[in-house]
Amino acid sequence: MKRKIPTLIITLVVLLSYVLYGCTSPSDPVTEESTGEETTVTESVTDAETEPEETPEKMERYFIFRIWNFNERPEAEFKKAVDTALEAGFTAIKVHMPWHRIETADGSVDFSELDRMLDYVINVKGVKAAVSIDFARRYGDGMLSDDELQRNINGQLCVGDIYYNRAVLSFCSQTATDKAVSFYGRAVEHINEKFGKSIILYLPAFTQYCETEYWCTDQFDYSDNAVNAFRASLSEKFGDVSALNEATGKKFASFDEVEAPACSAHDALGVLWYNFRHDALKSFIDRLAAAQKKAAPDSKLAIQLGSVFDNASYLRCTLRFADLCENADVVWFDDAPLYDHKFSMDYVRSSLPEGVIIAQEIDGPRQYNASPEAYLDQGLTSFAYGATIVSAANWEIDEYFDNYRDVWRQIHDTWFGEEIPETVSLDGAPTQRISLADMLRRRDPSGFITKYRKALKNAPAVKITVVDDLR
Repeated sequence: MKRKIPTLIITLVVLLSYVLYGCTSPSDPVTEESTGEETTVTESVTDAETEPEETPEKMERYFIFRIWNFNERPEAEFKKAVDTALEAGFTAIKVHMPWHRIETADGSVDFSELDRMLDYVINVKGVKAAVSIDFARRYGDGMLSDDELQRNINGQLCVGDIYYNRAVLSFCSQTATDKAVSFYGRAVEHINEKFGKSIILYLPAFTQYCETEYWCTDQFDYSDNAVNAFRASLSEKFGDVSALNEATGKKFASFDEVEAPACSAHDALGVLWYNFRHDALKSFIDRLAAAQKKAAPDSKLAIQLGSVFDNASYLRCTLRFADLCENADVVWFDDAPLYDHKFSMDYVRSSLPEGVIIAQEIDGPRQYNASPEAYLDQGLTSFAYGATIVSAANWEIDEYFDNYRDVWRQIHDTWFGEEIPETVSLDGAPTQRISLADMLRRRDPSGFITKYRKALKNAPAVKITVVDDLR
């Protein structure tokens, strides 16, 4: 028979532990993060035990090869790219298709080319596909007017790329976004009806680099639509211009006098401009998400970010990327070859909303410091630190691809073989604090990565607590 321990004794033991150790367990790891102005001590927190919940079905892991279709690609060339990628160890294909290749300005729609590609991948080769719809149209094709496009801080249109003059719509243009959302819903509905569950995800992209953000080569968007919407947002937020002046230290006579600041500005008005740009981007993403889920309720929406934290993140407007992912199922991002992949993976998985899937991209072979060693590390580390998808983009089937065949095969054999390694868990990891306002001010991740590496010496991973102090 078990003997009951008196309640008084239990109470005394608990009180004594608080006297000896305070509220923190002596085994809890602690790290410091200096912002340059103050030092904040943070702790890992153990969640209280709760009743087990039903675990949602996990997405299958994929190693994806991306095929671009900026210009017409001969069918034999497309098939060769698919065949070679699958033989090299890739397990799925991502098919890119520009909006203008499907719908012309007069409203004519033709999905036949995309259908043939997806049919070959799915029905002939027997693997799944991801689809990226590219909304950057050919400039002057008649679908979007100059008034519907983004402009840089000097008033120049957001037009240009190495492939052709690709134009980016303004997220603040109601007519442009209406056209894009309408097309996207019809495209997803068509693809879903023909290929259904064989589509891993849909990825809408806007920039010349096919990412779901602002193009990072310059400061965007300073179109009339954007600046007027910014002024209207300030009027709604502050009510009276005197309240705006008090908050920003400016001397505007009216909201009509407000000029949008540079994207690099991090004073009070600069933060308001950053948040406005973020909200415009998020609103468009959310509208696309709603259109996709209406057309294909069980489908997965991905958003692709060039980086969640690099020297251009303030231009990309991706610092608050977790908020951008509110209605997304997958966040797809791209590390440079020598970026600290452990840092980026820990940073992303620490920050994402519950259930969002991580995809990491290996960029093409002409990147600075590209090497088989760097790309092997990126692929293996990404999967080890929680990525469900690793992809290769900006690669053609050529000698560069052949030079990396050992890399593709080793990534495949490690993470798709018989004995799959355990992923590195964040459970019990030390915690590092990052301030978004500090990130906007610094615009350089190196200081944060240095502190991350210091914390990593005593643990396999670091949980990064992001403080959203930009609101």
